[in-house]
Formats: sequence, C-alpha cells, structure tokens
Amino acid sequence: MSTIYHRLKDLLDQGLPVAMATITQARGSVPREVGAKMIVHPYGQHVGTVGGGCGEADVIRAGLDTIQEGEPRTVHVDLTDDISMQSLGVCGGVMSLFVEQPLEPALLEALLEAIDRREPAALLTVTAAEGALAPARGRHAVLRPEQEPSLVGDLGLGDLTGQLLQDAGQAIQAKEHRLLGYETEDGSVQVFVEVQARPPHLIIVGAGHIAVPLAAVAKIADFQVTVLDDRPQYAHPGRFPTADRVVAGPFREELARLRQGRPTFDSDTYIVLVTRGHQHDVACLLEVLDDPVAYIGMIGSQRRIRAVYELLEREQGIPAEKFDRIHAPVGLDIGAITPAEISVAIMAEVINVRRGGRTPGLSQRIREERQARRRRVAPAQG
Repeated sequence: MSTIYHRLKDLLDQGLPVAMATITQARGSVPREVGAKMIVHPYGQHVGTVGGGCGEADVIRAGLDTIQEGEPRTVHVDLTDDISMQSLGVCGGVMSLFVEQPLEPALLEALLEAIDRREPAALLTVTAAEGALAPARGRHAVLRPEQEPSLVGDLGLGDLTGQLLQDAGQAIQAKEHRLLGYETEDGSVQVFVEVQARPPHLIIVGAGHIAVPLAAVAKIADFQVTVLDDRPQYAHPGRFPTADRVVAGPFREELARLRQGRPTFDSDTYIVLVTRGHQHDVACLLEVLDDPVAYIGMIGSQRRIRAVYELLEREQGIPAEKFDRIHAPVGLDIGAITPAEISVAIMAEVINVRRGGRTPGLSQRIREERQARRRRVAPAQG
C-alpha cells in the first residue's frame, strides 16, 4: 500500500530536496487531523495536504525555508478570525505544525518496512527542546514493539528514553498520535508520537459489477484492497487496476488461505460479500462469521437476508446473536441504484464503522426486529 512515506522515498531517490510538515497539535475546528502530513516540494509538486487555504501557504513557505536553511521550525496556524468575504480558510480552530527535513535513510527504511508488513510502529520526533536537551530538537527514532531491538535511531534524551518508550508504546496500543511533554533537571522536551496504524484492508468477495467501482472508491479512501472471485475471467488485475491483490479461486478455500497470510483477518479488516449468488455469500459468511474483523457486509434484499438468517439458525444451529454483527443489507440508505452508487453506499458504511459514526445502515431495521423478537421469546421460555 502506497503511503506518503513511499512517496517521500521516491522523491529522495530522485535526489530532490524536500521538507515534511506534520500537524502535531489541533484545537477547535480545523481542516485536517493531528498526524496529517504534507511533503513540500521545491518546484511546487507538493504531496498531501494539511488543510489548504492561507494556512497551508504559510506551511509551504516554512517548508521552502527549511529546505534552504536546513533548520526545523514550528508553524502556528490560527483559523479563528471573524468570518467575512475577505477572510480565507476560517474554520474556527488553531493548529501547530512541525516542519523539518526528511528522515534519514535508515529510519525511513525501518518505517516503511513496518508499514509494508502491517506491524505496529511509531515515528518519534523531538519537536521542542530547551536547556541541556536543546540539541535533541529535530531528532527522530522509529519504535517497533514487535522487533528486537525495538528502537531504531537515537533521540539523544538519555535517561528520559525509557519513560518515553513506555508512553509511546501506550500510544501505539491506543492507535492514536500523542504529543508528549517532559520536564527534567536538564531541561524540557516535547516528543510527537506519530503512530503508524495498520492500513485498513477491504476484502471484496465477488468481482461482479459492484466490485469494480467499490475497489476504486476504497482505494481512493486509502484502503488496502483485495478482490476475490472463483471466475478467472472476472478476477484479474486488468479488471481491477487499483486493487493491491486480485485472487481467482474457490471462495471458501481462498478466504481460508487469505486468513493465514499477511495481512491476516484482524480488527483492521473489512469484508464485503457481493458474489453472483446468495449461496456463495452464505458459504463465505459461514467462513468468516467468527473472525475478529471490524466489519462484515453482505448484499441482498431485506426479505432474502431474513430468510438466510432463519435458515442458518435452523439448519446450522448458529445462535441468533451472531448475526447482529453482520451489515446486511449492506450499505447506508442513500437511495443508491446504480453499481457506482451502491459502491459509494457500501464504502460510506465501512467508513462509518471505522470512524465510529452514528448513521444507521440498511441492516439496522432487521437487526432491531431480530433483537426485539429475542426479547419477546426469552420471557416465554423462562
């Protein structure tokens, strides 16, 4: 999966002097989140964005100064001005960005390896330092808890390093960026912990007319994308040019094989069942029902979904509660009709689940009906 760090490596391999800008703090309403990054390119071919508007222009100027002078700097962008016809980029918040030169090759290599292997990692950056710790400003290290040694690089913080690694490890477990501050007898220091969370992985089971736009939309949304179908004429890279992987083979067997590989089925995995027939959807549902994935969605009308659940309860003995996690019919209710519109509705629901959104999906009605039925049956059985 390509990330801004892959793009950074490409630019460095071309010998281009660039600068990196990272949002390290944000308060109020701002256009981008903490951790958002931008590569400032000397010829204007910038990569990524930290919000656009006049605030980004200030960041670009700081980046160009950093390229020329070689010194890191902090940029504060205030978007709290009163709104008028002359005001630009007024969102109502304030954000701070650290602008610096690129990572050293060894650190960039370690970070990219962790990203490519979907291993938890964090880039540690000293964004501010005073007193005897002042020389540490701008230094980096990469923390990879699953590797030995776990730390690549030296932040130059001496005895403070142990506490910092413990705090950074907690940030990795929480999957959230953190700006850590410490006061010591030698001075004060701030370290930004940029957590490299595993990229979300969307597995599209079925390579029909909905899968094609769905794979494209998922890739635009920065998902790693795998497409699976038992028909080689449908499951081939030419049909899915943006997918990271296209698999042709029997549905259940290939799903089981995917589970054993990397990335495996984990809490960053999202599975959408959109095969050509409900018998294939049901077989695949049985294969993944107990996996600890973040999302399982299955296409189908409400009538068919109800019938499938009742059939599996009756003939397979599957507890009714297990189906509560299934998003079927798949997607949000946006009135989608065409394959492209349906793919947008599906990705909207996937993102809704990933980001903790509150919009109910098409499956909510069936889920509530079944839960209400179980509540009515329970007292009668008691």
